[in-house]
Amino acid sequence: MHTRSRLTHADRLRLAAGGALAVGIVAAAGLALAQQPRRTLHQELPLADRKPTPLIGAGGSGNPAAMIAGNKILTEPPAEPRKSGEPMLGQGGFAADRQTSMTPDSNTGADGTLHYVSVFNPDVLPFKRMSSFDAVAATSYKLFVGRTAQVTLPVIGTADTDKLRDRFWGSLMIELSPGKDIPLPSVAPDMRILSYETKPPVRLEFSKDGADNFYVRAANPSTSAAVRLTFLVDADAGYFAPSLPTTSRRLTPGLVEQAAPNEIRPNLPADVRANAELTLRKLRINRDMPLSDAFNALVGYFRAFQAKPLPSTGDIYRDLCDTKAGVCRHRSFAFMITANAVGIPTRYVQNEAHAFVEVWFPEREWQRIDLGGAALRMDVQNANDKTLHRPRADDPFAKPPEYRNNYTQLEGQISGLTQQQIDDKRASLDDAPASGVTPDLGGSGGGSGGTGDQTAPDPGLPVATHDPKKATPVLEVLEADASGYRGAAVRIAGRAHVRGKALPNHPIDVYLSLKGADGKGFRHIGRAVTTADGTFRQEFSVPADLGLATYEIWLGSPSDAYYNNALSQ
Repeated sequence: MHTRSRLTHADRLRLAAGGALAVGIVAAAGLALAQQPRRTLHQELPLADRKPTPLIGAGGSGNPAAMIAGNKILTEPPAEPRKSGEPMLGQGGFAADRQTSMTPDSNTGADGTLHYVSVFNPDVLPFKRMSSFDAVAATSYKLFVGRTAQVTLPVIGTADTDKLRDRFWGSLMIELSPGKDIPLPSVAPDMRILSYETKPPVRLEFSKDGADNFYVRAANPSTSAAVRLTFLVDADAGYFAPSLPTTSRRLTPGLVEQAAPNEIRPNLPADVRANAELTLRKLRINRDMPLSDAFNALVGYFRAFQAKPLPSTGDIYRDLCDTKAGVCRHRSFAFMITANAVGIPTRYVQNEAHAFVEVWFPEREWQRIDLGGAALRMDVQNANDKTLHRPRADDPFAKPPEYRNNYTQLEGQISGLTQQQIDDKRASLDDAPASGVTPDLGGSGGGSGGTGDQTAPDPGLPVATHDPKKATPVLEVLEADASGYRGAAVRIAGRAHVRGKALPNHPIDVYLSLKGADGKGFRHIGRAVTTADGTFRQEFSVPADLGLATYEIWLGSPSDAYYNNALSQ
């Protein structure tokens, strides 16, 4: 049952006469605060048990101002002009083209420098989906899209906070033309469009085909315009953290095929299937063996391919499988054919720098399986201000050396990423949360922000142990409203610095506790992120059930790969 309370003008006068405002606030750092009286006579209060949301604020139109991703806050990408060298989707060219088919080649030597353009934040590097193929032609082995008909996708809004889905910002340039569908990169087959904005403003429509290739078009068929599209999406977290189904039922590849929807059930041409069955016999894999044994054997075999010359017998699939030669596109092509032959629905996916596969299992549905590659170098563009996506679990499948020592594992010569980005990506899940995990920030004292260490002010919490190899930030409250109302917003500003230098892009949790209580019984009221000068200025909602008293403001920040946790003094 929903209930409402009202703070009337008479209540306000009685409180003032008693020596307290509706909610009095002072800074824990002891700064003098300017009085900013409110004129509202009636204030409706929201429900007291509303939990913090992973989406922050409002961007003035479709998008929120920011979102929480693990221990980071990722602000909406700026609606900036086209960057030098940035692809323009709709014009074609590097990183803007979608292939309609792929025919395997025999150039199985090591790739040179791979060039990858980042679109999403967190960045799924190097697994952006641009072209997905789910069908194969007889004799030529050409891969293509089996069902090209498109279905329209809704823009569902940001109210959905499904904790089993990871969120991503996207930003790219699009040239819209009358009646033209523009290929749109994606992070996963089930990607949902939560919100979007364009500059200049244009209404858009989104769609995808049977292989989950995404498209965007202008809603008005006569529109011609070059626009900056910034959009917020989400996707099933299990896609990025593949595993076998957990069902107690004994699954085999054959049972997986039976469970698959008709539209994705493997359907190979007879000659292709006959060749693939030769490979299955060689690997001692069949449709009736345990799924775990069959799938691990498949992954381990194709991840062990090496970049080397390919002796040709005239059948590219047979040559690749028999010699275990090839880079990412060869591994993924051969794996797709073989897995489909044993009954596991599998697709081939590529972008301008990498190819990988997607497999379908009951319960789990589509999952990304990387088979690695072989390149001398990788150059990443447009990722300088982004974090790298961290899945919620590690890939549990076989990892031979040929797989571990390659660019998809951020090994080798990689330019365009900082060492901090790489270290953040590699940090264990014990040291830093996955990108899709929203910290449990709690509603009252006794919680630590879900980070495993003390970031809240309660003196009753265990004392955090600081790593002497990491720097410890200094957090300061700069200014705040002198009074506030339950259910309304208060303005708070703060700063973070390390050894006298500003600490940008750092998450800051904001707490209230009763004046003089030394942080005991704290209430978390929100999270901010510092700007380039190490400061933040933001409005925070006062909890509707907060007692009428005077409170102190505390700031806390969680630990990460580079900094200890910190608490304002």
